[in-house]
Amino acid sequence: MQPVKLKELVAHVQIIELTEAIALEGGKIYATLSKAGKKIEFNDCLIAATARSLGMREIVTRNIDHFNRITGLIYR
Repeated sequence: MQPVKLKELVAHVQIIELTEAIALEGGKIYATLSKAGKKIEFNDCLIAATARSLGMREIVTRNIDHFNRITGLIYR
């Protein structure tokens, strides 16, 4: 990707900082799934935790198999 195109893309995206609260929520999600034998990558747990922290109920993803393991959010 050329630098100019990347700048254009980033101009249309909201950057959300990772806070301590989001990291802790992501850790809770990860631990819950691990204990249930449904572990997914920690970065996916952080995405879900970020959505929850922003009051979002729905996430659009191509990785529905992983995100369906997390309760409280809708994925499509």
